[in-house]
Amino acid sequence: MESSQKPILFHYSRSIYSHRVLWYLWLRGIEYDECIQPPYMPRPDLAALSINYRRIPIMAIGKDVYCDSRLIIEALEKLYPNSNLTPSSSANAGIGKLFESWCIDGGIFMNSIKVIPASKALLQDTKYLDDRQSLLGGKRISVEERAEGRPDGLAHLRQAFEMLESTFLADGRSWILGTERPSRADIDGVWPFEWIIAEPHMKNSLPEEFISERKFPLVYAWVKRFVDTVNAEKHKRPEPTTFDGPATKEQIMKPGAPIGTNIVDDDPLCLSHGDEVEVYPSDYGASHKTRGRLVGLTTSEVVICNDIGLHVHFPRWNYHIEKLKPTIASPLPKAFSVPQMRLIYHPQSSYTRKVFMLAIELGLEQAIALEKVVVCPIPFPGWSDNNADVAVFNPMAKIPCLVPEDVPDGIFDSRIICDYLEGLRSISPQKDKQYWQLHTLHACADGIMDAGILIIYERQIREKKGIKFDEWIEGQELKMTRALDRLETAASSGILPAPPDGPASADEVAVVCGVKFAERMGILSRDRRPKLSEWFSKWERRRSFQLTPPTQDWKGSNSVASTLKI
Repeated sequence: MESSQKPILFHYSRSIYSHRVLWYLWLRGIEYDECIQPPYMPRPDLAALSINYRRIPIMAIGKDVYCDSRLIIEALEKLYPNSNLTPSSSANAGIGKLFESWCIDGGIFMNSIKVIPASKALLQDTKYLDDRQSLLGGKRISVEERAEGRPDGLAHLRQAFEMLESTFLADGRSWILGTERPSRADIDGVWPFEWIIAEPHMKNSLPEEFISERKFPLVYAWVKRFVDTVNAEKHKRPEPTTFDGPATKEQIMKPGAPIGTNIVDDDPLCLSHGDEVEVYPSDYGASHKTRGRLVGLTTSEVVICNDIGLHVHFPRWNYHIEKLKPTIASPLPKAFSVPQMRLIYHPQSSYTRKVFMLAIELGLEQAIALEKVVVCPIPFPGWSDNNADVAVFNPMAKIPCLVPEDVPDGIFDSRIICDYLEGLRSISPQKDKQYWQLHTLHACADGIMDAGILIIYERQIREKKGIKFDEWIEGQELKMTRALDRLETAASSGILPAPPDGPASADEVAVVCGVKFAERMGILSRDRRPKLSEWFSKWERRRSFQLTPPTQDWKGSNSVASTLKI
């Protein structure tokens, strides 16, 4: 059954793996929209979707997000059946798969990279080299290395040209499988050859004495024929709509459910539905791990649900799935007595998350009934519906607001609430240098959240009223960036301690919430702040973090009757 939602392709113009998907879309006549990405990290549009996957392309179809060009094309085959590109027999489909593996895993593309002329501006671009160093796990690309590897790359590529010239194309056929039109086998086989022959920035990459149209006329003709065909099909299709990051997220998060998935019961990894896992490539780009709950697993695909409710799909081949073990804080002693409390909250409020995460850390969550509200500084439909209700307990009509039995008029401001909760556990830290350093980071994290909320109001409310102030947004983003720099320094110097075996402090929890909020806003790039990211990744496994996602209501006590009409 054809998908009712138009695909959105995240790509950039020079991504040859993106070309594979674009060619498929054009040849099939599948309409799509796009969100153009920078060729280098960071990619805030994807960070805002809680996708840490490093490679391009990525395709979203509704709330399902597909990573890796191979899986994207497989998904399109299933969602848009009756393909005119599908090989006519299982044997021919197998040939296509072998071409796919030969070009991607068999070294054709990696040897193509070796022949990039050392004089090309790309190899002089420090930003590109820094980015690829991170992608390759610390290995630095250099002009000298490329020059040394070039002869070896040419030798391997010449073998590939000879194979095509003397076998599949030797009988004069137009396409790999002898079809009247290109098939998936052509897409799977042609792309690295098209890249080194036809791409303008690869001009002069192949010395004529080794590889040329004169030496391999059939291969060159096949590439030209393919390029002409896909360009002709492209010009028949309507231009895609290009969305920016916020508009893309709005499209993806429209009402609707991801497609159904299942988990095989005989997988060697012995994983179960709901397991917390990380998925990442096992060849390169392994430092960019995407985390979520396992919701689908077959012999060829793994699907996880991330913290904003998207189903993120990965192939199994050359991808690693790591099951995570949650860190569980120590529970509250049974003999400990606490008042019953109501927490007025919203799951998307990072301040509220800070408070409830701390309650979980302290073992207090079962004493707290949760009451969800929506509030806003000004009357705004859908945003300010509960302002008057919340103002009964907090005249600022802001959340979170805690209403304990022993303080029935309410406690507000997240830091004051944290003080109250820690007081219930009789936590009184020694106020030495380390305390004040960490406590100051609490204010730093709150500053990140303050600035982020102001950006949201500017983009979501003031823009709709025609009074958006771009310089104000830039100023708030700069504040968040400086704050993250401070947190990176703190993580590097040890001021931010590793998550404890027992309850964590409010200061640590605040930093966690501030960092996650910055990532959701697209401000945090984990590549740029490795020590902070390493510290934060440990927190992502913690129970208090996992029980407070911003995409769904949380679970507290149901024992307290609400007095709010909300």
